[in-house]
Amino acid sequence: MRVAAVDGSPAGGGKTAATLSVVLAGAADAGATTELHRAEELTDTAGLEAFDAFVFGSPVYRASYATPMKDLLDRLPRGMWGEQAAPVTGRAAAIVMTGASWHHFLALDDLRNVLSAFFAAQVLSPGLYVPREGFGEDGELVADVAARARATGRALVELAQALETAPTVRAMRPQA
Repeated sequence: MRVAAVDGSPAGGGKTAATLSVVLAGAADAGATTELHRAEELTDTAGLEAFDAFVFGSPVYRASYATPMKDLLDRLPRGMWGEQAAPVTGRAAAIVMTGASWHHFLALDDLRNVLSAFFAAQVLSPGLYVPREGFGEDGELVADVAARARATGRALVELAQALETAPTVRAMRPQA
């Protein structure tokens, strides 16, 4: 089982990356091999075909996910109209978003909709949103949020394993 996390932060290495790292640690606890990538560095998306599951992470800017994530999703093939690849389609996905306050937690919905409707990814609910108070002064997740992040990683692996035994679900494709 291979899990890739994609950090859609413009700066990288911040709170989103810290959260993604804990989610990946949970996936590793469940037996997965994990990798963390910056969205803007994924210029060749062909390598994403090798992964069984994905964690898409972004800070919230203006009530939505950040530009590097948007750019990646705009370039990501989905096996339509002659495209030969569809690395996310039919695969398990989780969402992580970070923001200044709880006012932005619904930004998860925009990314969830793109992943599930446009790419036909099987998205783990409810997603993980971490506001400023979810981090300690050291920049690390506070204990209860870290526990949720690790559980998200383990649940993502379980979802990917379930999809391996559900060929009809995994075969679902975008409608248009």
